[in-house]
Amino acid sequence: MTAPRLTGVARHPRAHADTDTETDRVAFADPDRPEEAADTRGADVGSIQLDAPTKLHKLAEPQAKDWHFAIGPYLWASSVDANVSLGPTTVSSGVDFIQLEQHAKYGAEAVGEARYKQFGIYGDLMYGVVAVDGSRDVGPLMVTLEGGASSILVDGAAGYTFYGDDQSLLSLEARAGVRYQRTGVSAALGISGASISPPEQVDAGADALAGGHVVVRPASWFSLSSTFDYGVVGASSKTWSASGDANVQLGSRVLVSLGYRTLTMDRTHIDLVMHGPRAAVQLTF
Repeated sequence: MTAPRLTGVARHPRAHADTDTETDRVAFADPDRPEEAADTRGADVGSIQLDAPTKLHKLAEPQAKDWHFAIGPYLWASSVDANVSLGPTTVSSGVDFIQLEQHAKYGAEAVGEARYKQFGIYGDLMYGVVAVDGSRDVGPLMVTLEGGASSILVDGAAGYTFYGDDQSLLSLEARAGVRYQRTGVSAALGISGASISPPEQVDAGADALAGGHVVVRPASWFSLSSTFDYGVVGASSKTWSASGDANVQLGSRVLVSLGYRTLTMDRTHIDLVMHGPRAAVQLTF
């Protein structure tokens, strides 16, 4: 018997399957269309593992600063309503800004702050010397007062931000602090033409304050802020302050603020109400 003649070469079925698999799983990039190139990094081609390193470049995110500093002068164009006791007499005056400007001799005002994360300390200094004049009928006598008064007002506070931060649309901060005020009056007291020069009268005292600070930030360079406080214990029978400001950040080092502030203080020898617009320029770090 003649054996059948083989006219072809038989291929192992597994070898054929492996070849097809390799062909299916390997992709080559078209040099003219690189966007369609298959990414074979880390792919299992047959029994070969392609472990080409993959580099991930994460965009650098801006790091929030822990410390913030700001300091600078400001101008408070305030109207003053004062009631000052001098010995047995009391001289009352209501002076608007135009009149106060004519009476003022000189003054200095400055504001500053330092913050670390959610904690902050704040200071506000105001010193001024003004001319004092007034008159009042005491029975049948005319009492006049002419001289000068110097006053220093210092607010210091510590705060904690319990909601939001420097990048939030809204942030809320609780504050507690101290207000110190000293007023010295040196003047000549005239009674029906006779001049008397009493010793300098000094009123000084401090009050503990509780309050808060609210900031709304519509943009990174613009914010609206409001600060308020109230005396809880101290030399004054009542004292409180409230202010509102619009703040513009010019570059990374200059902060300009425009706003309005009201401050009241009732004590044994002086009742004081100050209110009016103010402007500040601060250097920020």
